[in-house]
Amino acid sequence: MLLARHPRQARILASLLRCSRYSVAIACSEEQAVVQASEYPPFLVILTGDHQSWSQNLLNELRTHAKTQQITLVALTDFHAPSWIHQEENPGFDGFLVSPISSEVLSSLVQSAYTRQSCCSVS
Repeated sequence: MLLARHPRQARILASLLRCSRYSVAIACSEEQAVVQASEYPPFLVILTGDHQSWSQNLLNELRTHAKTQQITLVALTDFHAPSWIHQEENPGFDGFLVSPISSEVLSSLVQSAYTRQSCCSVS
């Protein structure tokens, strides 16, 4: 699932994910993302924009509504305005990416997130 407040960011990521065998849901608001996570639990959520735009409550809510703690949540920031924070300052994210992102990196992330959820749901 892509949670992007700007349609341009969503289109770029969706086009990179087009070759993926997985479906891609795009949400433009926190409310829409939570509803989609409830109906179709994702294994990966990419949030675009400044890390300050995403609350700890949103991350917890996405994990709860996706019915798994093994969902992978990553933030994607622009290289012109990186918004790095220390992991301990926002423990809800599993990782941070910088845009522009290559299709190889994105593909690797998707496979990793899928494998993480598959392996953890078996145990």
